[in-house]
Amino acid sequence: MRFAFVLVNDRTPFRQTWCLQCCESIEGGYLREITTRLPYCDYQCYRLFCEALANDRMRAVS
Repeated sequence: MRFAFVLVNDRTPFRQTWCLQCCESIEGGYLREITTRLPYCDYQCYRLFCEALANDRMRAVS
């Protein structure tokens, strides 16, 4: 699995934004997926989202 993201330190998004995985408000830094531009509060939430997505794809193929 390839990871493609940008880590943004000490900044918040322009608008009020929530983590796509845990729904917590993003404050003081975040991670943004490059192709979709979706925000995550940290690498752990991004990894969990990617793992869930991969599992869903495996179920769809089988």
